[in-house]
Amino acid sequence: IVGLLPIVFGMIAIVPTGHTGILTTFGKVEDVTLEAGLHIKAPVQEVVAMDNRTQKRMLDLKCFSSDIQEVSIKYSINYQIQKSNAQTIYKTIGQNYYEVVMDPRIQEAVRSVIANYTAESLIEQREVLSQQITAILIKELGTYNIEVVNTAIEDMDFSDAFTQAVEDKQVAQQQLLKAKTEQEQLTMEQEAQAQRQ
Repeated sequence: IVGLLPIVFGMIAIVPTGHTGILTTFGKVEDVTLEAGLHIKAPVQEVVAMDNRTQKRMLDLKCFSSDIQEVSIKYSINYQIQKSNAQTIYKTIGQNYYEVVMDPRIQEAVRSVIANYTAESLIEQREVLSQQITAILIKELGTYNIEVVNTAIEDMDFSDAFTQAVEDKQVAQQQLLKAKTEQEQLTMEQEAQAQRQ
């Protein structure tokens, strides 16, 4: 009985809640997935648990706009693997699929979209940027059976020199508008005075 106990326990596999079980026989991935719970397996088989819950990652990226201004982007992505294809992900990529597949593609998508806009237009087009990046990631990560739940540009920061230049431009525009208004008012007063004379 004591000798049989290790064999009996070797035939039991537990898949935690929020995970998909990948069944392997001598290292070969089987074409079945196991739901959360208790399962019976052969003693020569192993069960690898793949997390299928929604997960979140944050990335801090340095990008360049089309006018060669450096932009620091804080980008977040929520994602999950497709449960039905968990064995394919494990077989073709492995458990470190974020580092192997996702991270480089997220960086490339963010940088390529940012490079299409000037630094000034990035501030105004933030929502459009997020939509374009998300569309790219849904398409690219979908081919690896990874679903993009949602993404967001959490923060966007520019160099001090650029921020100061934008502020100076705004001040100059306000001063120009003020001078133009004052000039128009002076012209109207002169015309009124000329009519009275």
